[in-house]
Amino acid sequence: MKTNSNNEKWWIDFFKGDFTEVVLNQQAAETVSFMKEVGQVLPGMNAFDQCCGKGYLAHELDKAGLRVTGIDISEPYIEYARTRLSSERTAFVLGDAETYLRPAAFDISINWNTSFGYHEDDEENERMLIPFSENLKEGGQFFFSTMNPLFIARHFQRFIVKQVPSGDSTIITIRESRIERGMMKSDWLIVYPDGRRETAYGQTKLYSVDQFRAMFLRHGLLVEKVYGDIALSPYDEDHPSMILYGHKKQ
Repeated sequence: MKTNSNNEKWWIDFFKGDFTEVVLNQQAAETVSFMKEVGQVLPGMNAFDQCCGKGYLAHELDKAGLRVTGIDISEPYIEYARTRLSSERTAFVLGDAETYLRPAAFDISINWNTSFGYHEDDEENERMLIPFSENLKEGGQFFFSTMNPLFIARHFQRFIVKQVPSGDSTIITIRESRIERGMMKSDWLIVYPDGRRETAYGQTKLYSVDQFRAMFLRHGLLVEKVYGDIALSPYDEDHPSMILYGHKKQ
């Protein structure tokens, strides 16, 4: 199975339509509960949702009383968020998350669901941290989630086939992955109940916790807690996520 892995901006094709509804585990309400448990997530705070997708997480933060600005490069996603999930406390911006700047405007910065590391070049990846940090007030909190390289090293599977319930039927997802030059590269095939097929390609650079600590520190961000999932599990080789929490230096 092979898709278009030569597309330098593959994420524009990946994050469109209904594809990510199938392959991403949203868990937005559970994620907000996790954030409240770990940090100070309070009504009236301003949150920056970098790479907000269709706005599910922003919507749950809005329901918790926060004011949320979400940005995403996907026009269909922002249109969905604006028409279905917007309120007086939310703003959904169509644009590049690497360049969107509102210095010191937010109490919380969020980069969730592996919205980092899409380039092979480390400097290009680190550019995402410029608005992530600069938009945050001094002393502000951040939440960041990505793939766990320890888990991948121990539990790597070249092929993963899943069946996703869809009404009275089932959607089949097939993922073929490989590790190349420190990147997790995956080709996806989705087979819908009506026989329609959809393919996509995605890649993510794998970084260790120590690499992230150093990277974040260059932008004035102190990593204080690391988890393996939103159930507060430890970060280790048996839990799939790397979730970082901390504050911007004052």
